[in-house]
Amino acid sequence: ATTHHIRVGKKLLTFSHQWSPHTPSAESNSLSRNPLAMIRQGSMPAFIALLLVASLDWPVATAFNNAYTPSRTHIGSSHRRFTTKLHSTTADSTKNTRRSGKSTTSLRSTSAGDGKKTSKHAKSNNYKSTAKKAKPTSRSVAIAALANAAAATYQSSGGGGAQAGGGAQAGAGTQVNAGSFATRQLEQDNYYKLLEPRDKAFARLLVATVQRRLGQIDGVLDCCVNKAPSGKNKHLVQATLRVGAAQLLFLKTPTFAVVKETVEVLRIHHKVTYSVKSTHVPEPMIKFVNGVLRKLSRTVDDTDELYALKLLGEKTSPRDNIAPWLLESWERDWGIETTNLICDEIMPRDERSITPHIDLTTKYSVGISLGLDEGMDKFNRLVEQLGDDSMMLPQGSIRVGVNGDVRSWADFDEGTWWVQDCAATLPGIVLTRALHDKHSGDLSNLRVVDMCAAPGGKTSQLLSAGFEHVTAIEANSRRCHRLKKNLDRLRFDKYKYDVVVKEGQKWSPTTTVDGILVDVPCSATGTGSRRPDVLRRESDISELLDIQELLANHCAEILPAGGIMVYATCSLLKEESEDQVKKLVEKGLVETLPIQPGEVPGFQDAIDENGWMRVIPGVLDGNLRSADGFFAARLIKK
Repeated sequence: ATTHHIRVGKKLLTFSHQWSPHTPSAESNSLSRNPLAMIRQGSMPAFIALLLVASLDWPVATAFNNAYTPSRTHIGSSHRRFTTKLHSTTADSTKNTRRSGKSTTSLRSTSAGDGKKTSKHAKSNNYKSTAKKAKPTSRSVAIAALANAAAATYQSSGGGGAQAGGGAQAGAGTQVNAGSFATRQLEQDNYYKLLEPRDKAFARLLVATVQRRLGQIDGVLDCCVNKAPSGKNKHLVQATLRVGAAQLLFLKTPTFAVVKETVEVLRIHHKVTYSVKSTHVPEPMIKFVNGVLRKLSRTVDDTDELYALKLLGEKTSPRDNIAPWLLESWERDWGIETTNLICDEIMPRDERSITPHIDLTTKYSVGISLGLDEGMDKFNRLVEQLGDDSMMLPQGSIRVGVNGDVRSWADFDEGTWWVQDCAATLPGIVLTRALHDKHSGDLSNLRVVDMCAAPGGKTSQLLSAGFEHVTAIEANSRRCHRLKKNLDRLRFDKYKYDVVVKEGQKWSPTTTVDGILVDVPCSATGTGSRRPDVLRRESDISELLDIQELLANHCAEILPAGGIMVYATCSLLKEESEDQVKKLVEKGLVETLPIQPGEVPGFQDAIDENGWMRVIPGVLDGNLRSADGFFAARLIKK
């Protein structure tokens, strides 16, 4: 027995049949509820019959076929002949029927034996509901993060950003700010949080590789794509192409996995939202991506070399990932040889050779850098708890191999440590060292200021050093909120400090301060290994230069005679660092207080002829080779 419900507009038509397929009496007995019998007798209009036939899916089609065998049927009193091919099926059959047209009619059928069967077309109509249940993968969350970041950057630039799949058309500067935003998108993605640790690591690797190698990836894609993706899915398609190419070019992923799994991201319709609700990607666009990746994954002639790798070697260079103006500036400031060392460090030949790591600063680190034994036992115990791949760096940081969520690491909840690159600890160390030596080791009566303080790493250093009072100045209210949250997690509530939301150049102390640390806003080009997006930024940094000079002059003016000031940047450009300090010294308010060898263990080779500290990636020995680019100059008020 089968019951069928057919909705036409707001009306619900219900009918059933309980007859043998070829028994006239059975057909006659259920005449009032059998649409086929009604059609045959002329009691149902022909257009309704056509509507029903057009909207039928397999379970109902089967019932009609069983109820009325002839392939040619007279419908209505006009006796017009219609040929309807209704293929028979059973409860175990998986064959499908093709609908003859589209209709607004919705159909629900409940049938014993084949009520659970769904046609291929019905699955297509239910694409969205199916996609929402799709299991997220490393590739899907990585592609989503990159697509969201690219879309946000495109919208913030007024829609004028490049949309190409490659570098020659779009330029190496495509999506200048999308890189760091993509990492944030990835970390905030709820699907990412559901992944296993191994899958999370692969997702991070995909995003990082696309960010770092964007120029080369787009250069290769340009050789295969004549026209950039367009339409509402353009960012998703662009991100998918880049992730697929990154795997072929730099991660040595098996080609069958690259094509199948990457293209599948488009098919499962993983949720990618950036301004409007996303819709499923059209099949032609999926085939386009599939074709491009297959072309890149084929071998050249009779060799084993992939076509993608051939294009990589012939058409691109690692320098394509760095803005030309930045390379020229490095060569001018440091020479060709040192520039090559920088490029080799931030753009290694094999992405798989990169060992992801995170540097931690602890509440004991500053004391260790000063040669104090206090807290050393706790420090060593923490290193052991953080795992076998953890090590102590010379100046007191702990380097940890990336392994799961940092919030699950030892002593996170206790607030013992915070994330901070080892090079970023230098300004706090040299300021604390100078005041420590000047006041015979007693810091308990000294007041210091941390300008441009967010996210709070240097403020935490100064608090853990034991200063009487620390004032943290931050102009951005959002970043200031993050600063406060970080200090709360680190349990500095018993320490004396103030957090002030104000532009540094407009703030003046109400009491005498003994030291000021000013880590000015800059191009951040020294952090290129962790934030590859900064390597493709625009060349105009004039506004940053004005702010840097304004802040430096203001800090020198409010500092009392004999006070210590540290000017710092995470830039590899002299015009933001050495040149700014030279201009400040020439004004006569301050003079250099040279940093001495041994003050910062492991970084003695980074001290230049002026007594300033200049860290360049790829130059120092050992584990410090991968430190961020950084500059610090220590000055004293005359």
